[in-house]
Amino acid sequence: MFKRKLSVILAATLATTAFATKYEAESATLSGGATPGADNSASGSKFVNMNGGTITFPNVSVENAGKYELAITYRADNPKNNLIKVNGSTSQTLAFPATTSWSKAIAIVTLKKGNNSIAIDKDWGWISVDYIDITPYTPAPFSISPKPVTPNPTEGLVKLYAFLVENFEKKTISGIMTGDLGSHTLGDDFRKQDDVEEIYKRSGKYPALVGVDFLFASGPNAKSSWNMEYTTKAIDIAKGVWKAGGIPNFTWHWKDPLDKDDAFYTPGASNGTTTNFNFADAFVAGTTEWNTESAAYKGIINDVDFIADFFLDLQKDGVAGIFRPLHEAGGTWFWWSINSGKQFAALYRLVYDRMVNVKGVRNMVWVYNPSTDDVNGWDPGDSYYDVLGIDIYNRSGDNSSNAASFDGLKAKNKGKKILALTENGPIPDVAKMHEDVSVWSWWMPWYHTWNSKFIDQTPDAVWKSNMEDDRILTLDKMPGWDKYKPNQDTSTTRLAKVSPFYGAAETIGIFDMNGHYVGISTQGLPQGRYIVRQRIQGRRLNAVYIKK
Repeated sequence: MFKRKLSVILAATLATTAFATKYEAESATLSGGATPGADNSASGSKFVNMNGGTITFPNVSVENAGKYELAITYRADNPKNNLIKVNGSTSQTLAFPATTSWSKAIAIVTLKKGNNSIAIDKDWGWISVDYIDITPYTPAPFSISPKPVTPNPTEGLVKLYAFLVENFEKKTISGIMTGDLGSHTLGDDFRKQDDVEEIYKRSGKYPALVGVDFLFASGPNAKSSWNMEYTTKAIDIAKGVWKAGGIPNFTWHWKDPLDKDDAFYTPGASNGTTTNFNFADAFVAGTTEWNTESAAYKGIINDVDFIADFFLDLQKDGVAGIFRPLHEAGGTWFWWSINSGKQFAALYRLVYDRMVNVKGVRNMVWVYNPSTDDVNGWDPGDSYYDVLGIDIYNRSGDNSSNAASFDGLKAKNKGKKILALTENGPIPDVAKMHEDVSVWSWWMPWYHTWNSKFIDQTPDAVWKSNMEDDRILTLDKMPGWDKYKPNQDTSTTRLAKVSPFYGAAETIGIFDMNGHYVGISTQGLPQGRYIVRQRIQGRRLNAVYIKK
């Protein structure tokens, strides 16, 4: 008995211990201007100045295919972003914060069995690299609330949130942001809107999620006829999307609440009109307590109440949607993100509390959208949002999964929230998302109109293959909100075929008995038999599960 326990403990220890493999930069292949250097503080007293070039590690060897943690030991005088390429394809854009001492930047990469090539390729360039470490990566499972954060949610919100939860990690909702609404006529089919129709031209399918913006709903010119017409059209489109079984998504480029500047950008962030509005003026000096008598506070409240009324109008019509306020937190280009993380969090909570608890908005899925996967310094709190989103604009034609950001968001939020790609240029290819086990809840390319041309950044062949894939939800694949019933999963799962190995098991994927991939969790699956593929002690094993 004692020996059996000891063997199990030993097996578990071996399965969970991370053995790092180290590769020196000076032994890598250098190109494009990357040059070796000497420094006694570096490993082996040598390192590489990347300059404007590329550092390629051509023989990174692993025993098993799967996800690995890539730790890059580097220095950078200023913050830089650079590309990580695996076996010739861009895996991700990785941030290298400024540091005068040797520090580590972490990425999660998917490697094949045997030899792999990993390259640090110039995006901004100009970092120094000492070495890289490769360590097996074991992701923790998600633990997402079955209920939205909004108390007493409307029937539409209950359905929408349940739909997001049930499909997360299994299927991705296709989306598009709208820009120019000039051709839209009130009451007309939203599918005729130029951005929506452009995706249909490329793929033969309409997106299931359509984004609209309160861009012209606030600010000093909000009451002009053109601005009011734009917002009215946006709401009309949202209603049409919901009626057709799709998902309306709301962004708010919030202009100066004091109505002095017709702008949301901060000085230095734009060549156009900017605003000097400082929301810190709405606090009692030196605190995050609101000074309710201040002009700044009153301006904020007036705007929030005005937008809330649009949601209440939708609520009366049974429409639910997704709301992403104060987006790209931590970036310095919008006025709501120029101060501290604590002040931002207080502002986000004010917007939520005012809309939900004062105005009675009960029909929105709430999104917290940091500008990077470093979420914690700006987080308003788990009880204030349902979805954690990030905006990523890869280079044109780069349809990588953005797995590093997916894993970074998951790790820092401890897997408690649905993850979404809330803005993007090229769409992440569905095959890459599933290969990297980084399946976003939805993606939403920015608009094509107003000469932005973001739809062009994804090749037509990729548009077509993705929109036709069963793992991408297009409008025709949506169930219809009048027919959809949230899955009340009260079933149990038991193991029918026991693995002969002991130790920590990582679920790689779940398949039906015909071998079709159905996700990474049994939550939401119908009763029946499934094959669960796991990794235990470096081995890939299949086990049969019976769900009752």
